[in-house]
Amino acid sequence: MILPHINEIATICAAHGISRAVISPGSRSAAISLAFENHPQIDVQVVADERSAAFMALGIAQQLKKPVALICTSGSAGLNYAPAVAEAFYQEIPLLVITADRPPEWIDQYDGQTIRQTNLYGAHAKASFSLPVDLSHSDARWHANRLVNEAILCTLKYPMGPAHLNVPIREPFYPQANEKFEYPKARIIRRPTSHSHLLPEQWSALLTQWNDAEKRMVIIGQHEPDMKLNKALKALAEKGNVVIVNEVTANQHMVSGSLQKQDLFLQSDQLPEAPELLITLGNSLISKNLKQFLRKNPPPMHWHVRKGERLNDGLQHLSHTFDLSPDYFIEQLAKQESSKSEGSFCLSWRQKEVHTQQRSKTFIERCGFGELKATAVCLESLPHNSLLHLANSMAVRYANFIGLPHHVEIYCNRGTSGIDGSNATAVGASLTTSKMVTLLTGDMAFLYDRNAFWHDQKLANLRIIVMNNAGGGIFGMIKGPRNQKSYEKLFQTHQPLTAALTAQEFGFEYTACTNQSELTSGLSTFFDSSSTAKVLEIFSEPLENERLLAEYKSYCLGL
Repeated sequence: MILPHINEIATICAAHGISRAVISPGSRSAAISLAFENHPQIDVQVVADERSAAFMALGIAQQLKKPVALICTSGSAGLNYAPAVAEAFYQEIPLLVITADRPPEWIDQYDGQTIRQTNLYGAHAKASFSLPVDLSHSDARWHANRLVNEAILCTLKYPMGPAHLNVPIREPFYPQANEKFEYPKARIIRRPTSHSHLLPEQWSALLTQWNDAEKRMVIIGQHEPDMKLNKALKALAEKGNVVIVNEVTANQHMVSGSLQKQDLFLQSDQLPEAPELLITLGNSLISKNLKQFLRKNPPPMHWHVRKGERLNDGLQHLSHTFDLSPDYFIEQLAKQESSKSEGSFCLSWRQKEVHTQQRSKTFIERCGFGELKATAVCLESLPHNSLLHLANSMAVRYANFIGLPHHVEIYCNRGTSGIDGSNATAVGASLTTSKMVTLLTGDMAFLYDRNAFWHDQKLANLRIIVMNNAGGGIFGMIKGPRNQKSYEKLFQTHQPLTAALTAQEFGFEYTACTNQSELTSGLSTFFDSSSTAKVLEIFSEPLENERLLAEYKSYCLGL
């Protein structure tokens, strides 16, 4: 039988602008899946593996900048969403996670697929809501409507993130063959967007501190592409005596004069001066060297600017936190900033940047073939105005060392920094945009998430570059694991698999490279249009990669 209150969930979602749903098949969730599948305003994608489905939904929501519904059956299915839910929580990506459940009286009774689903994701969901199972009373129906509205509004309130809606359902829940899906009008609760601003007297006090500081720095951590912020940072850079530090995931690498090699030159014994006033924007930082430098040399003032009330004190010296849009804050600061000549603090940081940039370029041009060289060549080959998804471990670190030559949007699952959903997140993006989407990944991350391709989409705009060093090469570059007696057994993860059979299984075009000539040849047509995804697998020796990276770091420092 059709369950009207289940259909109402789809109606409320559509009214709030949720136009995409990713569903994993299941019986207890059948009524929810059918309600979304038959709704004319919702596009449904079916993915069998719940872990991959969740990361795919994350990739879609990342591009749409609005919630995506994620639907599964009861039992362990919902537990497989947990890694993506945690990633969405820390990346602040809106997801509406809808899990079907057994009636409450059956929980803990050793019946099939009955687990404790209330508050399933703990502190990594912004909130968790359980619908009433008995809706015979009008108050219960009013309650259910309110909870669905509240869950969706919760995903959108800054900081955005995932909310969990648990839906217990009693049998029968399959519609009869002649039943028609109807979507009755439902109450929709709205929360208009409000914009925070600072009062003139607040700006006056901040500007006094800003103007009194001679050593000023702005650091942008992980941030979505934002042309308004980019424009504001350019205006501030042109007028102010200020150092602007960009990480590769900041998506602000087109700001002229911004620093991008800090992860390399901050390894030196001859460090530049620390700022007196630091402004941070965005989320996580990749560079351990940058974080350690600022923790050991705390500026007297540290302002962090972000939408929402979550407090970010990861550098351990926060003095002010602002619930403001970063583009608004920097734009206002640039407007009220008078033009100043560049002081010795800025000059010293820029000199190190220029020196390191030149030496980095020289080394990469001259060095032998390996992951460093291959990554640089691949980044140089990326199409303009395309998307680049970076897997964790070495892919994102190499990109942060090398930088980007032109405008490319960067995405990486740095919320939890796991390898488990890199493929699926990139797949989600490719299903949402007409732009070319490139995934740069390692063999471990690629093989770990092969079910991301287990669906019926062709993914014609997806390109996958796999750096295959036959194991977890990053641990050989970290002193702690490398110095352990059980390093080879516990950390290196030697594995003999390649991407060739995976590509064949899913009908992707596949090319293998073992040297510079083969890589150049493979890239020559890699981004040409095709009817399906393409995989370029680059093989290298892990010990040679370790040696080249160590030499690269030393050479960049002039050692």
